[in-house]
Amino acid sequence: MYKIFYDNEQFAILLDGEQSSSGMLELEADKNYVLTLLPIYDKTLFLPISSNVKIKNNNLVCNIPHIKIDKTQFYLTPKFAPYIPPSNPHVNIQREFGEHTITVYTDNIPKLLIENASNFISVLLPEYPDKLQEAVLDNGVLFYCLCPHYLCIVLYDYNDYFVLVDKQCDSYEFDENGISLTVTLNDNQGRVYHCHLKFEDKQYICDNDYFEYKSPHTPHEKLVGYDFLQAILADDIDYAQKLLSPNCKNSFEDIQNMLEDLQTILIPKCPINKDCVYITLAKKMATCKFNIQNGLIESVITTKQ
Repeated sequence: MYKIFYDNEQFAILLDGEQSSSGMLELEADKNYVLTLLPIYDKTLFLPISSNVKIKNNNLVCNIPHIKIDKTQFYLTPKFAPYIPPSNPHVNIQREFGEHTITVYTDNIPKLLIENASNFISVLLPEYPDKLQEAVLDNGVLFYCLCPHYLCIVLYDYNDYFVLVDKQCDSYEFDENGISLTVTLNDNQGRVYHCHLKFEDKQYICDNDYFEYKSPHTPHEKLVGYDFLQAILADDIDYAQKLLSPNCKNSFEDIQNMLEDLQTILIPKCPINKDCVYITLAKKMATCKFNIQNGLIESVITTKQ
């Protein structure tokens, strides 16, 4: 028998029409099945996924994204598409700023539209703004879309519009020198990223940033690989380098190049090899294998599945 694990907090499964929510299925080799994944949703409605499934030559033949944990075990990693019911667009906010018109409207999702007689720009919004503002400069006009946990700043340089800041964050605060942003990453070390942006030469430049650690600790040896990859995702270079052994076979630059397209870290809810971390690189599943000695990384090998 072959075992198929899945996250039963995210979705239930129909196997040949019979529902399962245990987090694990058992399949026989060379037998055809039909899997239907039913998302468990809170605020967003997602479309179900169906696929024909078969175990052949010790591999799972299935259109649903998955990873192979060992010879007889697999883990499903589906990507659900949200169902957005059609709706007629309607205007939420509209403001006139000289020759420019700023509109926040809903067309299934909120959007920001800034336009004049010859140009326009459209930006997707994760939430509705509290305020729209402008600042007229010698070399352009800045437009500010201020949301509770999102900041968008657009520049019009008298030729075209450009997005300078497009950032979801916990909070932001303006000062005489620029903008301070705070972003909670909710990772193993409890990172909170603090950043200050200064407007200079038609762009916002980061002139100061640092990490605050809400739960600093030495990770268990089984979690060093996860801890390292979280630091890479956060671009916390100093912390990541501290996890490498002086005898590491890989240079840090080589590891950065290897993980340049790192997008997500997958933590399967099933028995896994402690030396392997499953990740997505450029939208493809990969395995990142770590050799850990005395709490430090001796080598890193990444293999695409």
